[in-house]
Amino acid sequence: MKQLCAGLLVIAVAGILLASAGCVYNKTDLVISENVCVTIDEYETTGSFSTFVVCDKFKEQLAKKLKDYGKSEKDVKAIYMTSATFKAMDVKPHDWNITANIDIARQDDPGAGYDAGPAPFVSFTDQSLLALQGGPTDADMHADGVSLVNDALESLVDGEDPRLVLLVTNESVTPTPSTSDPMEFKILACVRFQVVIASGKK
Repeated sequence: MKQLCAGLLVIAVAGILLASAGCVYNKTDLVISENVCVTIDEYETTGSFSTFVVCDKFKEQLAKKLKDYGKSEKDVKAIYMTSATFKAMDVKPHDWNITANIDIARQDDPGAGYDAGPAPFVSFTDQSLLALQGGPTDADMHADGVSLVNDALESLVDGEDPRLVLLVTNESVTPTPSTSDPMEFKILACVRFQVVIASGKK
């Protein structure tokens, strides 16, 4: 699958990570959420393929959100992922069951090597695309990939502009696509992150 930008960190895990980071929240702190989404179009005539996509809108989205509240990066006390969803659309000409592994890496300079990773991020085993239609579906994440994403999000507070690369290896599709029976679908993938902002009030 191409251009997938996603990640999931359950609230319990987020709480553990934040506690270990020594974050202390006040009742006046402001907690805001933001989504980064991408819509992808897929057309394949084989069941085994590899691809990658770059996710580079986190800095832009954070800046917009902080501006809405009259805040800047220096006011951010914590930033972390809370969930990610996948939604399949326009699956043609029938259902497809996919088995794929997605790794994630950080590569801020597209002409250089990876700054971090690749790390395992998410896996799909015999996943029906039609089952991903309807409401957005959460995906289970691997801890190493979640940690890499959270490290990248935290670097935003230091003024960096992290660029994340998803490396997709699709192992098989059932039934196997062909030139006479090509696999077509769209995916709306969203990652949701939260930002804890110091309000400045006593």
